[in-house]
Formats: sequence, structure tokens, C-alpha cells
Amino acid sequence: MSYRDIRDQDAPLRLLSHMLRRNRIPNGLLFWGFGGVGKRLTAIETAKAINCTEAEDDACDKCLSCRKIKNGNHPDVTIVTPVKKSRIIDVDTVRGINELAMLRPFESQWRVFIIQEADRMGIPAQNHFLKTLEEPPGNSLFILLTEHPGMLLATIRSRCQRVRFGALHPRTVCELLRRERDLSQEAAESIAAIAQGQMSRALDLVDSDKREVVLDIVGHLDAGDDPLALAGEFAKYLGTKRERINGAIKAEFEDPAPGSIGRENREEQKKQQLALAEALIRRDIMELLYLFETWYRDRAVLAATGDPGQVLNRDQLARLEQAGPADLDGALAAVDKARLYLERFLNEERVFRDLFFALAKGAQALAR
Repeated sequence: MSYRDIRDQDAPLRLLSHMLRRNRIPNGLLFWGFGGVGKRLTAIETAKAINCTEAEDDACDKCLSCRKIKNGNHPDVTIVTPVKKSRIIDVDTVRGINELAMLRPFESQWRVFIIQEADRMGIPAQNHFLKTLEEPPGNSLFILLTEHPGMLLATIRSRCQRVRFGALHPRTVCELLRRERDLSQEAAESIAAIAQGQMSRALDLVDSDKREVVLDIVGHLDAGDDPLALAGEFAKYLGTKRERINGAIKAEFEDPAPGSIGRENREEQKKQQLALAEALIRRDIMELLYLFETWYRDRAVLAATGDPGQVLNRDQLARLEQAGPADLDGALAAVDKARLYLERFLNEERVFRDLFFALAKGAQALAR
């Protein structure tokens, strides 16, 4: 594989190829963008290209260096992931990176460190890493991958060449979904359209029940069911999801032996645990709200244009066409209002209850 095989990322690949051709390689690269769009793959191909003995601005995939990196056994290429059960890249891990970076490459021109989910570095770990970026060792390249660059220290971001990765083409997402999840063409096209070029979102839509839950609720609202009762059921669903996430996070965190860590570190671990759980819960809640938005957006687009090609929920086209009248502008405004309140960390149960009442009111007003 080489840069030529990476899909839908022409601008980042041109930038990287230009760096390689001119031999102007920074010590830090920050790859940021949506999940599942090719950041990790591009990082590996960059590690191959920078150490390739045959090609100038890409990997030849034939030389010994390229083959070793491809097989994951090159001594000068290190991939760092949040492997601890806390999913935090800690200070000890960063110390190991820094120490290794001080050594000369073993058999290639460059040492390459690919740090996945770089935003999972805690502040102490980032401060340790910053020291290495401020005084980088000779031929060491650090490639940081993240969906959330704002969670990295500004001083780290300023010392890295930023490379932004855009969304994938829906056709690409569709092809990958059919290959990875064996979906029908219709289902894959619909999920790809809703995912808006985010492969991680597409896989989550296939692997979770979020979409089924949202479609069920909008169906009940359209049928005139009590929004208060629906809000109560939805609150139970969110509560179950919260318990499941909290339970999974607690199970993933190591249970240190008594006395093995100090009280301060134990408290820090608890904070990290709570922060990770809340981040996952909040992500799921915002994704649920996004799915409500796509539904009412599709109804508004179909009503205004009559063009099925503009619809995201394509496998629900018949249902969208049969939906009764509703205040769709009001529905979308209610979703926007709910998003604003959630971003201000208002109670999600109350936010969704108010949203369901607003959606039900809009449908009933036009029905009369």
C-alpha cells in the first residue's frame, strides 16, 4: 500500500508528498479530523515513505524497510495507543517515548512515533512530551493523531505542522460498510449518507441501537402518542446506557492493590474514570440528537424539493413520503435549541422532554 491507495484525502497527501520531496520534514505532525477517515493509515504510510530506500515521496512497498513497517516489526517505528484500561496515555508512557527518541535510529534514517488518540494524554504527560518537542532530537518524527486537537496544549499544537483530514466521500463509506459489515446496498447507502463522511459514525450506527430508538420515537410522536410518556421511556434508555458505560469503564480501570498507589494518584484515577465515562455518554447523547435532526431535516427537504436524492435516511423514503403535515421549521429550531442547552450542560432528561413536547406540538398544530 502507498499514498496512492488512500481514499479522499488529496490535500493532506499533496502536503506530505511535498514535504518529502523537498526533504523539509518537521519533528512534529498533527493529523486531525473525523474518526475513520484515514489518519492512522496515512501515518503508517508516512513512516514507510520517510524511510523508504527506493522512492522519493512515497512508499515503494518493496524494500526491506517498507515491508518491515507494513508487518509492524520495524525497530525504528513505534505506535503508541492508550492501551491501559483507563485509556489514558500516562507520564510513564511518554517518558518511554522521550527516552527512545534520544537514541539514534537503529537501521533507518528516521525514528517515527505514531501517537494514536493523542488527546488521551493527560496534562502531566503532555507537559513531559512538550519538553521533547521544544528540543527535538535529530531524526525523530512524532505524528499525533486526534479527533479533538483542542484537547492538546496550545504549545504542543504550535510546535506541530497541522494536517487536516476531511470527510470521506459517501461512496467510499458505502464501499467500506459493505466490506466490513456485509450490508445491503440500500442500507449501506443510507448509513453512509447519514454518517456524512465519518466512518466511525457509520460503524456506530450499524453496531448500536441509536437509530432504531430515534426512528421509534419519531413514529410514536407522529402517531400522536403522549410525549411525556415517551420522554420517560427515553430517560430510562439513557439511564441504562449511562449504567452500561459506567460499568464498562469501571471494569476497564485497573483495581490497584491497597497501598500500591498514593491517595493523590488514586483520586486522579477516579477523576480520569469519571471524565472518560462522561465524555462517552455525552458523545452518545449528541449523536442521538443528530439523528433526530436528520429525520426532520429529511422531511423538510423532501417537502420543499420533492427530490429523494437529497434525503439522508434513504432506506426510510416511503415512511418519509407518508408522514403527515408538521411544523418542520419549528421542529428543526427545537432540535437546535436542545443542542444549545446540552452544550451548556443542562439536564439531558429535561432537555429531551421539552424537545419531545415541541415536536409533538408542531405535529398536532398542523394536523388540526
